[in-house]
Amino acid sequence: MMFYIGFGLQLTGLATVGICLFSGMMKGDYGQLELVQLVGGSLVFYVGNFVRGRFQS
Repeated sequence: MMFYIGFGLQLTGLATVGICLFSGMMKGDYGQLELVQLVGGSLVFYVGNFVRGRFQS
């Protein structure tokens, strides 16, 4: 079960970073919101990676 939660966190983090990239390309400039999305999405992704690796059997 924890494996799937970790996988879900990874997908959420990856989607958040993708939204940040798309938003920055559409506006032509990266602002504070995009920075928070990038850092937060990366953090969620790596937490998911840790959880998924830790509970993989």
